[in-house]
Amino acid sequence: MKQGSEQVREVGSSRQSGGFKDRERDLPIGDVLRKHYRELMTKRLLVLTVVILLILLVVIFTVNGFFGRMFDTLMGFVD
Repeated sequence: MKQGSEQVREVGSSRQSGGFKDRERDLPIGDVLRKHYRELMTKRLLVLTVVILLILLVVIFTVNGFFGRMFDTLMGFVD
């Protein structure tokens, strides 16, 4: 049995890094995984929304002829 003066030795890589808060350390693993899954899905949905908006912006500019006018303006500077 371990006495009060004895110390449990740990490998350095198995120690907690200290980046966790005490309340996060006390949560069950399922709750932690659910929380991180929600954060991951939120980030993915935001990135997907931004990508779709950029594609729509390019399509709208192409249909309205903005890129054609911009290209003509740039070619006018070259001449």
